[in-house]
Amino acid sequence: MEQLPIFVYGTLLPGQPNAYMWADSVKKVETAVFPQGLLYDMGHYPMLVEEPGGSIIGAIFTLHNAHFQQVVQRLDELEDYNPQAHAQSPYRREKRIVGLRNGRSIQAWTYLGNPSYVKGMPPITSGDWVSHASKKGTPFLDWWANVTTVKGLLTDNNDATK
Repeated sequence: MEQLPIFVYGTLLPGQPNAYMWADSVKKVETAVFPQGLLYDMGHYPMLVEEPGGSIIGAIFTLHNAHFQQVVQRLDELEDYNPQAHAQSPYRREKRIVGLRNGRSIQAWTYLGNPSYVKGMPPITSGDWVSHASKKGTPFLDWWANVTTVKGLLTDNNDATK
């Protein structure tokens, strides 16, 4: 697999519940924007779906080469992504172009949501998960204390808070 930076937009961002998953694997973090997408509030985490009109605020993580495969495996598990069942996975790891603060664009891996899972879920029109999550308070953080994957949480398409 090509060792590209990884664009994240939710619980993997600095200060969020899953930021610990990066550990000492990160060389560089840059603010970035995913064009043409919409975030949905899945209860305790967001799902990014490619849709025209919106943009998503996130970050690009460039990893140390020696850690890349291990980190991607952890992220695939967190996002319940199965490369052998790409189309059936709730999140799919895909290459996309994202914009950086300095005006440059860069290709990165990101986890895109399967649109069938967001039916009936509220959109986060600001495109900013960190701001949105900050309003959720302690129950949001407490929920993540014992969760290590979204696997099984999306089996009923719209039931993200099991």
